[in-house]
Amino acid sequence: MRALLGMAMLAGLCACSAAKQEPAAADLQWADTARPGDVRLAERYERSCMVCHARSGSGAPLAGFAPHWKPRLDKGVDQLVRHASDGFNAMPAMGQCNDCSADDLRALTLFMARSGT
Repeated sequence: MRALLGMAMLAGLCACSAAKQEPAAADLQWADTARPGDVRLAERYERSCMVCHARSGSGAPLAGFAPHWKPRLDKGVDQLVRHASDGFNAMPAMGQCNDCSADDLRALTLFMARSGT
């Protein structure tokens, strides 16, 4: 019984250390003001991605905020791009960018994740 109680307490401590990190004002500003360098991609980003990825609390990973993107990137960029293409949970298929190519989706995803891989 004591061992079970000790394990429960340890699990509780681990949960506290993995508390969800919230974006700071600078993170929110980056998400709101940064754009891809390519003008065509910037237009697609503004039209399709920013609706969810530039505001905190939308449920979508905040553009540029590493703690939101790291667990997704850990599963692989290809899977992340596939989720953008096919839709996943609340993410609509193609991220509501019906004129985006597969390369566009990959570039926009990597821009938001701030990952050059």
